[in-house]
Amino acid sequence: MINNSQPLISLLVANFNNGKYIAETLQSAVNQTYKNIEIVVIDDASTDNSREIIRSFIAKNPAACIRFFENESNSGGCGGIKNQCIAFSHGDYFAFLDPEDTIEPNSVDVLYAEHVRNGQLGIVYCSHWLCNEQLEPQSISTWVGAIPQGQSHLTSTGGHISAFALCKRADYNKTGGINPTYEVAEDMDLYLKMEEVAPVLFVDQPMYYYRKHDHNASWDYQKRYRNLFWRHKAETAAYIRRKTGKTRAENLTRNQLNRKNFSFMMQMAKFERNNKNYWKSLVYNIKALPYLYAFFS
Repeated sequence: MINNSQPLISLLVANFNNGKYIAETLQSAVNQTYKNIEIVVIDDASTDNSREIIRSFIAKNPAACIRFFENESNSGGCGGIKNQCIAFSHGDYFAFLDPEDTIEPNSVDVLYAEHVRNGQLGIVYCSHWLCNEQLEPQSISTWVGAIPQGQSHLTSTGGHISAFALCKRADYNKTGGINPTYEVAEDMDLYLKMEEVAPVLFVDQPMYYYRKHDHNASWDYQKRYRNLFWRHKAETAAYIRRKTGKTRAENLTRNQLNRKNFSFMMQMAKFERNNKNYWKSLVYNIKALPYLYAFFS
């Protein structure tokens, strides 16, 4: 039963060809102990049986508030489809749930409670389990964690923001929103922009189950380098925004940015070399040279 005395929270699911897992994902959203939830699902022109499975799930769960949208053509990347999810949702808070992953039943309750305790927070996020394809936990992510004092998601030498992250819409609306042109790393773009307008908080509990399988956008070998490209683009954009001094988040120094630029160029050079694109590899090696001095200054 919906408790309208609680703020509406939107769980956002952007799906493309995850029919194998989507029902389990939706079930974990329906099972939340926090009851004033809408589940917004957008299918991005899947070519598998995703749409039939989602419709069947909705029919079997008539009491759940599930709003299903179907794109006639693929949006071309995660930024576009996740922008749609936010635009189509109505919650005072929102969180993304990837269509192959799941969350603990109390995940929303726990994160929302922290927003209540500190009304200034823009994001409350938790740790997550790294799982095999059967969603059996293998380890807790070492990437996710509390950002060290005096640092930011951009500059952190320790923890970082990642799923599961409950965002306050009022603070999101102060940003330029997720960049719809981003093919991947749209979450990096989101977190960087959000921390520029409001504080963030880490809850040290693994309540999100990240399923690793052959088609993960961030684990597939080719896509990992595409992800690297877009992450670097998001970090560079954040550096430029923060140079104005009008944001609250810690910025990179010019030297730190140059080190990141050097590392990026060298990783891309290695990727192209491994793919026997020797000319492109050489170009990246040449582009890296102007940033090499950052290691000696």
